Amino acid sequence: MRKTAVFVLLVWAAAAVAFSAGPTIRIVKDPGGLPPALAEIVRQGDFLISDGTYIAVIAASVRPAYSTINYGNPAGSGYLLAFVPEGASMRVATQIGLPSVRINGKNLPLGEASVRQDGPGIVVRVPAEGEAGVELEIQTRYGFAFGSSRITIVSEIRNVGRSGVNDLSFSLGANAQQNLGFSPFNAAAFPKLNFRVWQRPDHALGWFDSNPAGTRDNPLPGRLRPGQVYRLSYSVVAGSDPIEVLDRLYVLAGTKPVFVPFEFPELDGLTEIMIREPATGAVFYRAFLDRSAPFAIPLPPGAYALRACFFPAVVESNFGVDGSPSPKPVAVAAPKFGRLMVSVVDRSKRPVLGKVSFLGIAPSPSPYFRPDNPVVTGRSWEGFKNSVYPFGGPVEVVLPAGTYLATSSRGPEYTREQRIVEVFEGENSSLEFCLEKAVSTRGWVSVDPHMHTRNSDGNMSIAERLRSVVAEGLDVVVATDHNFITDYRPDLERLGLGKDLAVVPGNEVTARTGSIHYNTYPVAVRDGEPKSGAISVEDETPETLFGLSRSKDPAALVQVNHPRSRGLGYFLTYDLESETARSAERPFSTDFDLLEAMNGAKRYEANRLSTEDFFHLLNRGYPIRAVGVSDSHGIDGSEPGYARTYVLYDGPKGSELDQAAVIRAMKEGRSFLSNGPIVFVRANGRGLPGDLVRATKGRLELDIRVLGAPWLDVSEVRLIVNGERGEPLPMKGRDGRTIKFRDRVGLTLERDGWIAVEVRGRDSLYPVVQQRSGDGTAESAAFPYALTNPIFFDVDGNGRSDPVWPEKVDVK
Repeated sequence: MRKTAVFVLLVWAAAAVAFSAGPTIRIVKDPGGLPPALAEIVRQGDFLISDGTYIAVIAASVRPAYSTINYGNPAGSGYLLAFVPEGASMRVATQIGLPSVRINGKNLPLGEASVRQDGPGIVVRVPAEGEAGVELEIQTRYGFAFGSSRITIVSEIRNVGRSGVNDLSFSLGANAQQNLGFSPFNAAAFPKLNFRVWQRPDHALGWFDSNPAGTRDNPLPGRLRPGQVYRLSYSVVAGSDPIEVLDRLYVLAGTKPVFVPFEFPELDGLTEIMIREPATGAVFYRAFLDRSAPFAIPLPPGAYALRACFFPAVVESNFGVDGSPSPKPVAVAAPKFGRLMVSVVDRSKRPVLGKVSFLGIAPSPSPYFRPDNPVVTGRSWEGFKNSVYPFGGPVEVVLPAGTYLATSSRGPEYTREQRIVEVFEGENSSLEFCLEKAVSTRGWVSVDPHMHTRNSDGNMSIAERLRSVVAEGLDVVVATDHNFITDYRPDLERLGLGKDLAVVPGNEVTARTGSIHYNTYPVAVRDGEPKSGAISVEDETPETLFGLSRSKDPAALVQVNHPRSRGLGYFLTYDLESETARSAERPFSTDFDLLEAMNGAKRYEANRLSTEDFFHLLNRGYPIRAVGVSDSHGIDGSEPGYARTYVLYDGPKGSELDQAAVIRAMKEGRSFLSNGPIVFVRANGRGLPGDLVRATKGRLELDIRVLGAPWLDVSEVRLIVNGERGEPLPMKGRDGRTIKFRDRVGLTLERDGWIAVEVRGRDSLYPVVQQRSGDGTAESAAFPYALTNPIFFDVDGNGRSDPVWPEKVDVK
């Protein structure tokens, strides 16, 4: 690779300019002549800068720019597309230098950039215009100090309008197109160390921000008078490894570190090293290593906490750096290990597709099983991983010697089995669990219509995602990566799980500013299109986006996600009035099919508010139905299927699933959402959720059954009529095992409307769902919960259920 790259650049320089004379700047005429890593990202007209030791590329042509999780930035040019040591060949793309201009917290659209060479540098000019005559101009200059492995970036924003601009925020973005990185910056404790380091397979990058740090409440520059200029300066550093880059960043920050030697004599395979300052949590070093070799890490004098993950062992210790030029080595050794053969079977000794989770019993820490290496993938990774999947037979599990609580489960329809196991150094033993199907859900399928993989901001591969959803007993899952159509089917076939699971391609359409997130499914996988066919989010008007989704995939549902989540919630963005959904701000649209009334395993405030929004929209007559989803980005601690949606369906499953029938039932609301309890309700002997039932003389009789595995608690069942919760019903019909409630309930209704059943439990779902209360309160824990979609009733006999509130949402 090195010889090829140098040869190409020498040809372009016509062998007349010696690389030692300084970097040369050339306009790319044929990207195909570049080394493969650059040819993938460079376009004709871009600027290529090299001196034989480093290569940089400035994007000079307009192209879409996406974050690592596929959030779309405005199409633009004039940013640093690559900066690597010559010969680097893996993941060279960056998006460094894109301007961000906000007024009153809202992004200001940028005009077309002008990119040109100016002597030894590149200059980019970008206009920006806003409301009330706002006129700004941004000029960014790139300087190439390759002798010090650095690119300098100086950017100015000038007010070229006639009036002053207030509440102005201006900065340049630094996106290295990967997730693994660290920063020691803390505004109070370490204000000078405003830098970040990214580790890549064959090089590393660093970003240094020497500017005052603005905040949401104190944006910078804040006010800009006519003709006034505000200037920023940054540096980008490249090197062969993170330590080399880190050392150069300390020089830029004016801080003299001490090189502290570290010894890992027993390093065997992948290991993660993280060094933090205990008081602030600031990370001074983080890397994934795959070989044992002595090395020294530059650290300023101070106290530090070391975390070394030897997978599955986690070793923690503290050490100090006193400024001595010859500090003692910090030695870190892995603990001793033992082995278990782990299996999950039923009473007939047939394998069960479940999971086994291990929690450390003090003083033993919980294990951390090896994740995929983020240095290789460039994406997120599982930072907490303590479960295994013994599909098809026993699997060998290596654990540090110690004591553990082992829990085996397969979702809320199966029994749960727990054991305390002690693991001894060097010994092999067996651990067999027996699980049985405890609750019959015949005629229904469990669906999780919102989850992620590393194709956006998930932490795992598609294969690991599939193993996790099968282990939670799900029947159908929808792939919903952000602005990307992920196809689970090839991995499903390769794993041989097609009989156990049906997969549906979908897309979480995500506006660039976060104004709306919604899922659309099923969608076609279009391999020849960008992001496998995801729609454009350049225009984030809700009605426009909904229309684009339906136009491209006419059979697709539109499901509004986490509508009350701060910073991501559609209802918050457009200020849907929360008491009765009386009004909303333009351009709010109700043209969607489904609403996430429960996102995740917990009934936190955003979920509670979203449920009330759902009730209000039902009262106003909108044909919107509720779903429960996990929105799982991980596995352990972010389990898929909690929550989920049970859909009325009595057809073939797995790869033979009648997808259209399931989608139709979801749109009609023939379903209930749950993180555990199973709720069967029938009105007047025949009406199911989603149905219209004639209530002669206002009489309605409900047959209600609530089921659950023996380990799952149900302590409260309520009726919700037209959005009003009734008193808890007497807990009748319990059998002490799987029947949690069974009764026939009669009521007299005075007018048309709807009725739903809500179920709650008092015992936490932990540790089957490894999501504990974050603050020790019950409100933030994962308790059993279920809610049916409405059964509509017709009291006046006109053949329909008239809305409780005839007025629609006033969009103004």
